Amino acid sequence: MNNPPIVAPIVEGHGEVAAVRQLITRIGEKLGIFIEVAQPFRLDSGKMRRREELDKAVRLQEVRVRGRVGGVLIVRDGDDDDLQCPVELARQIAPESGAFSVPVEVVIAFHEYEAWFLAAAESLRCHPSVRSDATAPPNPESKRNAKKQLELMMNESYKETLHQAKFSSLIDLDVAAKNSRSFRRMMHAVEKLAS
Repeated sequence: MNNPPIVAPIVEGHGEVAAVRQLITRIGEKLGIFIEVAQPFRLDSGKMRRREELDKAVRLQEVRVRGRVGGVLIVRDGDDDDLQCPVELARQIAPESGAFSVPVEVVIAFHEYEAWFLAAAESLRCHPSVRSDATAPPNPESKRNAKKQLELMMNESYKETLHQAKFSSLIDLDVAAKNSRSFRRMMHAVEKLAS
């Protein structure tokens, strides 16, 4: 029996460690592919912005993938003050072609991972922490501080380590993709690594 494709993520936040596993698994299910998700490697935002630190993390995750279909997926927030374009930011942090023995995809959540929740806010209403009138804003990626906007739709304070994985397991992937360009990129990156 062939091994399933494997995706080895690198993330910034503590909450994203569990959340990205949920998200990749769900995207795989939507594609009709079982994807093995390796333990995410957490690299704090300061280190994520240093080439040598990011390359070291990619090398560590590369070992988990080598010899199999799959690759390394770098997911980070696009909250840099000096760069407003997530595509340009992804280009800047992407490793040079051929630098690693496995494919590496970069996804920039614009401006934050939580903007993906805002993009499909209605689908979170079934969670007891989310108000029944939660509605996606017209352009969920247009404003900074998605966490605060999300919290305004909740009955309690938003905590990444408590809510991020749960919300990742609930959001409507199609609606999030329709309303968020960076989420479409996330889905495309996972599909690319898994095929």
